[in-house]
Amino acid sequence: MSPLTHSKNSIILPLLIALALAMTASASENLPFRLGDEGTITFTSPSTATTAGTGNATHLGRITSDGNLTIVGEASCIDNEVGFAAEMQDTFTAANGDIVTTAITMQLCPIAPGIYHGIGTYIVTGGTGRFASATGSGVFDGTGNFNTGTIICALTGTISMNRH
Repeated sequence: MSPLTHSKNSIILPLLIALALAMTASASENLPFRLGDEGTITFTSPSTATTAGTGNATHLGRITSDGNLTIVGEASCIDNEVGFAAEMQDTFTAANGDIVTTAITMQLCPIAPGIYHGIGTYIVTGGTGRFASATGSGVFDGTGNFNTGTIICALTGTISMNRH
């Protein structure tokens, strides 16, 4: 290889790498994300439960959800009420089969006998289809009526996904 060819390659190669990295960085964007979900909760032990529901979400449309909740401790609530801290892994599936997965951390406090209001945060942990390698985060707000086994929740925040 001539010195001139080597010199051109040493300039062009870093430029191509920088361009590829810039295109990769711009291939995903941080977008607003809202999700509403209603469904059921079934306790499988005193500290674990499964959830299933349906709802709507931006960028997914109509969804189904499946989750696993684990009570990880107590939470201090107003008026010296005792609630509980929980962690949840939830999967939201769009009508076309694309999936968004989340990890939710929440504090649940009683608002009536057997009814709990939960607030917390979520992070997007990945997905499939156009949500492969998705990231994001935001707030969780939900209510569970453990007398009837029903839940309702909302996620509000952002999601970053690859554009195709």
